Amino acid sequence: MNSLPHLSERRRVAIWRRLRRFSRPLNLILILIVFPTLALAQAGGSPFDTGFTALQTLFTGTVAKVASLIAIVVGGYEFAHGEPGAKKTLAGVAAGTGIAVLATNILAWLWGI
Repeated sequence: MNSLPHLSERRRVAIWRRLRRFSRPLNLILILIVFPTLALAQAGGSPFDTGFTALQTLFTGTVAKVASLIAIVVGGYEFAHGEPGAKKTLAGVAAGTGIAVLATNILAWLWGI
């Protein structure tokens, strides 16, 4: 009995080793090509659309209105007690409130978003 493998078996082992050497880069290339394609194939375009839309709704909706209300109360308090620069502060509060609450309308007007 001969303990050495046959020539065809040696050849198969050599081919397998060559293929194994290319498997990691091939897997990486496959991942880099296939996964973005699958992500873009989802309904809605980008996978970030839903998250960014939720943040936009949050910051131009509830958070903006509550922050504006707090700023108006603090600005009114300053104005009522005669703090220096209270009129300027109230003007800033009015402008900031308008921008924060109406930001989605401004974006839709400028860029059609």
